Amino acid sequence: MKNRKFNRPNFEKAEDLLNDLFKEVKRKEGKLAGGEAQELSIGATAVQRLKETTVSFGNPRSRLIPLTTEGFAAEGIELNDKIKKSMKQFDFYSMVVSIALKPQPSVLISKLECQLDFGPQGKDEPIVHRIIPDSKWQTVLKTGVNLNLGLDANLDVGIGVDASELTKIVNLPDYDKLKANVGTKGEFKAFTILDILNYKFGKFTILAEGKDKSQCYWRIEEPEIKDKSTVEFDIIFKVPKGWESIDLIGDVWIEPSIDWLFGELTDVMKALPDRLKDLFGSEDKAAKSFAVGVKEKWVGEQRIILPKP
Repeated sequence: MKNRKFNRPNFEKAEDLLNDLFKEVKRKEGKLAGGEAQELSIGATAVQRLKETTVSFGNPRSRLIPLTTEGFAAEGIELNDKIKKSMKQFDFYSMVVSIALKPQPSVLISKLECQLDFGPQGKDEPIVHRIIPDSKWQTVLKTGVNLNLGLDANLDVGIGVDASELTKIVNLPDYDKLKANVGTKGEFKAFTILDILNYKFGKFTILAEGKDKSQCYWRIEEPEIKDKSTVEFDIIFKVPKGWESIDLIGDVWIEPSIDWLFGELTDVMKALPDRLKDLFGSEDKAAKSFAVGVKEKWVGEQRIILPKP
């Protein structure tokens, strides 16, 4: 399962670069202080805190459930004929993937990115049916309202909100494109799969891709993460009837704000070795070079066992 489209950082190389940057900044700031400073100066403190920032996956097995016509019927939802026909050929599942973010104080993040590869790949392979949230819900997520997220009779995404908060969505400029999939929680007719989706990020931009493929991807730009946060993504996927397990490889990473990092290193930037200083000539290159991330594999003996439909 190799990355076919997205530019994943080299996490090991990025870690080495951060260690190298820390050593150089600490040494240069020590010289500026006359070699007498016992505590870390501004730049070294910033790099140290970025090094200590972590991002990690939760267990994708914890909220993995089969989606069946019987399950929807129990919720009072009659699936349409096209979906019923598809469920005779494929088994459908909902999987919630959680990501724990622990940015250290003062660290500013420019992007959070997550990529999931389902397998085994080939002629018959897992197929992503829905990715949640996707770019369609960008403006709704920005409102910060608590949402109940569910699937309707078309296996399309709908949201339920408290009646008291509905006005925050009704007044959005693109509400006409969303209103068919929005309702109050008391009237929300859907198979609820993810409650209280609230990113607590303030203003941000989200990009999501991967529908009808075996790989999916999210990018959240300029999240305002002030405290420890957990981000939850939901993937509706299907596999050929009767499959017992799947492979999954996940990559998740954060990229620091280069404006923030450059500002913290202003006093020593000119004194840094060219191999480090040159990275800051391109904001995107620098952000990727100093990314903090992790790869997780659920393959082989760790394969994800699918619950029986």
